[in-house]
Amino acid sequence: MTEGKLMNMINLYFDGELEKSEEINLFSLLANDKTGREYFKQLSLIRNVVENSTEELPADLEERILRSVGSKSNQKTGWFPSIKIFSAITYAAALILLFLSGYLFFRVTSYQEEIDNLSQQMMIQSRTIQMLYNSLPGVEVRATFDNEIVIKPNI
Repeated sequence: MTEGKLMNMINLYFDGELEKSEEINLFSLLANDKTGREYFKQLSLIRNVVENSTEELPADLEERILRSVGSKSNQKTGWFPSIKIFSAITYAAALILLFLSGYLFFRVTSYQEEIDNLSQQMMIQSRTIQMLYNSLPGVEVRATFDNEIVIKPNI
């Protein structure tokens, strides 16, 4: 078994989380591993020192702590004495910005639709002009002997 697994089992034992069936396995592994035994002894020593050094706390200590926390929480300090006002203002500003951005988005969308419509109209007009230009009759050019050039359309 790897040393890391053994150390993990020892830690679980001292935390009270090792199963009873695994305790037998742990102690048989400790019989064969010197470093594991040393680690076990160190944790056992630490556990004993902690258990022996605990002193009895006064009965009213918890009540005094809770009263001091309650009295300090009622004190108002800083720029915003009540954090509720500050959070309400920030929520209101966020909602205003949200509605404003939605309004501007719809305005930009309507302008985009108008630009698309104008673009389609320009394309239709361009096609109409091209169609009219191509439908014009050809031009006939005749020369006369008087050095006069006459151009007549065939309409």
